[in-house]
Amino acid sequence: MLWNTIRFFRPGILIRNKTNLSLNSWYMIGNYFKVASRVMLRNKSYSTINIFGLAMGITGAILLFLWIQKEFSYDQFHADKERIYKAWNRNTIEGQLQCWDRTPRVLAPTLTHDYASVQEAISYADYKAAYLFTYGTTRLMKNSGAFTDAGFFTMFSFPLVKGDPAKVFDNPASVVLSESFAKELFGDKEAFGETITIGESDQNFPVTVTGIVKNPPSNTDFHFDYLIPFKFMESLEGPDTNWENNSVSTYVKLKSGAAVESFNSEISAITKKHSKAGSTTEVFLYPLTKMRLYSRFENGVPAGGRIEIMRIMGILGICLIAIACINFVNLSTARAQKRSKEVGIRKVTGAYRSSLIVQFICESVLVGLSAGVLSILAVYLSLPMFSSLVRQQLSLDFQNITFWAAAITGIVFVGILAGGYPAFYLSSFNPATVLKGSTVNFSSRDLLRKLLVVMQFGFAVTLIFSVVVINRQINYVQNREAGYAKDNLVYHFMTGDIGKNYGAYKTDLLQSGAAESVTKTNSPITEVWSNTWAVGWRGKDPQSRIVIDRFYIDEDISKTTGVKIVTGRDMNLARYPSDSTAVLLNESAVKAMGFDNPINEIIEDSGRKWHVVGVVNDFILSSPFQKVRPMIILGSKGWFTVVHIKLNQNRPVQESLDAISKLFTKHNPAYPFDYYFVDQAYNRKFSDVKSTLTITTVFSSLAIGIACLGLLGLSTYMIESRVKEIGIRKVMGGSVVAITRLLCWHSLKPILIAIVIFSPMGWLSMNWWLQSFEYKILLSPYYMLIPAAAIIGMALLTVISQTITAANISPVKSLKSE
Repeated sequence: MLWNTIRFFRPGILIRNKTNLSLNSWYMIGNYFKVASRVMLRNKSYSTINIFGLAMGITGAILLFLWIQKEFSYDQFHADKERIYKAWNRNTIEGQLQCWDRTPRVLAPTLTHDYASVQEAISYADYKAAYLFTYGTTRLMKNSGAFTDAGFFTMFSFPLVKGDPAKVFDNPASVVLSESFAKELFGDKEAFGETITIGESDQNFPVTVTGIVKNPPSNTDFHFDYLIPFKFMESLEGPDTNWENNSVSTYVKLKSGAAVESFNSEISAITKKHSKAGSTTEVFLYPLTKMRLYSRFENGVPAGGRIEIMRIMGILGICLIAIACINFVNLSTARAQKRSKEVGIRKVTGAYRSSLIVQFICESVLVGLSAGVLSILAVYLSLPMFSSLVRQQLSLDFQNITFWAAAITGIVFVGILAGGYPAFYLSSFNPATVLKGSTVNFSSRDLLRKLLVVMQFGFAVTLIFSVVVINRQINYVQNREAGYAKDNLVYHFMTGDIGKNYGAYKTDLLQSGAAESVTKTNSPITEVWSNTWAVGWRGKDPQSRIVIDRFYIDEDISKTTGVKIVTGRDMNLARYPSDSTAVLLNESAVKAMGFDNPINEIIEDSGRKWHVVGVVNDFILSSPFQKVRPMIILGSKGWFTVVHIKLNQNRPVQESLDAISKLFTKHNPAYPFDYYFVDQAYNRKFSDVKSTLTITTVFSSLAIGIACLGLLGLSTYMIESRVKEIGIRKVMGGSVVAITRLLCWHSLKPILIAIVIFSPMGWLSMNWWLQSFEYKILLSPYYMLIPAAAIIGMALLTVISQTITAANISPVKSLKSE
């Protein structure tokens, strides 16, 4: 008896008629999922559209959110991250308060010694210089290292595998290697404590490996294979105490409890206090944790940065989920009339509304889970390609239980989000009304459905417009005249004995026929390595803070790079020995300096006088997206690190490179010949924007695909529900063309409304994006026609085949039941 009581016990017996909990008990959930799976199998096309639509949206959103999560994790792993700051400069330049994060080398030791709030301050400089590392017979060229101070490993959380973080740089002749570089240099042998040789120019220095650091993680802005103490450089050249030489990054860790705002007030005038020139530059600290995403300043105030791209990608991810959910809502509510009798019967047989809501939500959760499984598979397969596209190491952590908890929660949430409204809507039918055969009023739901379709295609219009504008902007800048000939122009760094043997090396290159012209410079022609506002000239306003780029070249800039001489002549040391102090100006510099006739004018820079011998056309030394700045091209009394070679155009490129390689080895046998093509280096300037274009194109296509999938489902249902109307129209003399036009118009109307409403939004967003470029296109209404035509074309392709098929159905078939 007791056993039978327990066996037949149901919680609902105790609380029957008091609450509807009994019908929503957990044991019913399994039954709901069983019913839901039957409903899905009974409506295969409808279920397929919903599952694939949601899967596409979730896949796109997961990929974008993985990328965003990675960006937000940059340099967040340091134990004392909340107390670490980077020092910035600010000064008024050309009427604007401008900020930059390069500071004097002397700043870090001054902050450490003079300010009690500072726990430690270090300099860090990645000069991109190539050094030759030698151990035994192994020789490796590396330019992926940095100079820093002893406090680097106590300030940042880069774990050492070998070595004491506080003592690795006690000896100036020391070096810390990354695990991968140590493996590369030493193989399986223990590197710690070994002595290696670092070659720079024509000098070699023995240093001891005092630490092995774990390879820096991918989510840091510090990228290095080796670290060398500044003390080593200073033991050779002496300390750099010039407060006007902004050449390093300075990081500061404040003591616990120190307020950065008050400390910034203390140090704002530190440069003015120590600079002999009476500099007006102010120094302030900015949090390390904001450097990755919030490093853009406008008029001295933080104004965003990379965070803007992340926000756009976040909105795009939410749009993908929203478009997929809208599909589900639209298709569910569109099918409401079909399921109204099922709801009526369930209610008549005793079902509560709450149980029906749970049942319908179970259906949507089942769809969500099915879509989620497909999404995780799709993300896993597409992640390598997407990681390459965004140049980040993204991964799915399948072994982390948090990952699975977040994935299941997210997928269930999307299922509930998509199915919530249809569940409440479908469960609201009055059984007396639907079972009597009376018509349920669906007009208000039709209006909602149309509004949701408008939103779907509105997002699609905005995205296509963005793709068109970004593509136009890239083409516009790529077609911009660089101002020099990039073809057949290569460069390499002056390593080893090349500097000492440059004269003989150049002569051999020209006599070999491999090179048409050779010149040495301070930097590749695609990069700015030096600028200043301290250049002086006749008539200069003492308050002027015009930033002028520096480019050093010994001679033959025109012959080697194709830069055009506008006025005067090129530098020629053989013919004019005084050209060692010659200078060329670009057209922007002539305009900025206000010269009517610049030839023979005197330019003063860093205490040295240079005489102007010519003017060259404006050529792009830095970003092709920015206007060309004033530039001085200084002669052979400057410093040189790069050799530019114009290849013989009448010989095959590889043949010329082989010949140059042999001559390079002849004059610099200890170093390998590494060269770079200028045109490839120039094209890399577009990689970020091209990457943004590709991502926007891919995910816009995904959004459009999901929207068209929903349109396909809606049009299919619309045609099914209007089969009899089509039959009657045909009996009454309606033509196939007229019926097709009618059905297409019904589907296209909300899309046309979307184009009208969302086009201005797309215009405003792209106009805002273009403001970040100085050299940019002007938006044209013509650009809006392309997304409009594309959306209408795709919508027509989606619905027209079905409408023609429906219009061709014999009225005998469609009306036989009548």
